Amino acid sequence: MPWFFVSFWRMISRFLEKGTLEKIVIVNDDEERKCFVKEIGEEVLPEELGGRATLVALQDVTVPPLEG
Repeated sequence: MPWFFVSFWRMISRFLEKGTLEKIVIVNDDEERKCFVKEIGEEVLPEELGGRATLVALQDVTVPPLEG
């Protein structure tokens, strides 16, 4: 993990509540990544993070008109 991230995290984490800190997990090895993918699900994770979901740029999204 880059040194600047560790320094930044130490500085920012002091301002977060304990309950919020307990919800944050920083994945930094293969075993944690496998657990993360299993918990979240491959179908919703983007391919860049080891999943199967394809990301679509916001400007490329088409929304069907509302009926009624």
